[in-house]
Amino acid sequence: MFSSKNVRVVDSAKDWQESIEIAARPLIELGKIEERYITSMIESIKKLGFYVVLAENLAMPHARPEDGVNETGVSFLKVNEGVFYGDDKIYLIFVLAAKDSNSHLETIEGLVDIFQDEDKINKLIQSKTQEDILKILN
Repeated sequence: MFSSKNVRVVDSAKDWQESIEIAARPLIELGKIEERYITSMIESIKKLGFYVVLAENLAMPHARPEDGVNETGVSFLKVNEGVFYGDDKIYLIFVLAAKDSNSHLETIEGLVDIFQDEDKINKLIQSKTQEDILKILN
């Protein structure tokens, strides 16, 4: 699910919007989403609030399949200094792109396994390099 093609590490992001743009960039490069998917994720959060914050330190921005998904995929961004999503400081950002209502279920199952593993989450937060993160995620 994760490789050097869809995992990024940055020291900081200016704000949550920039973190989403950086986190989603691998999906653009892989042709899985269109630019408008990024805009849709940002607009949804502006309208609905920070529903993408799923747990302490962790967010999963996403939008609707018709908002520019070409192929189901996921990407990951680690922000070493963290970035605020509202009042929550987020270090781990998983961008989910689902082509339809079913094709992403396997991806979600894999992500839930990560999200529920406190040890794995703590290791991800402490990791500073793409190489270390890939070892933990895979």
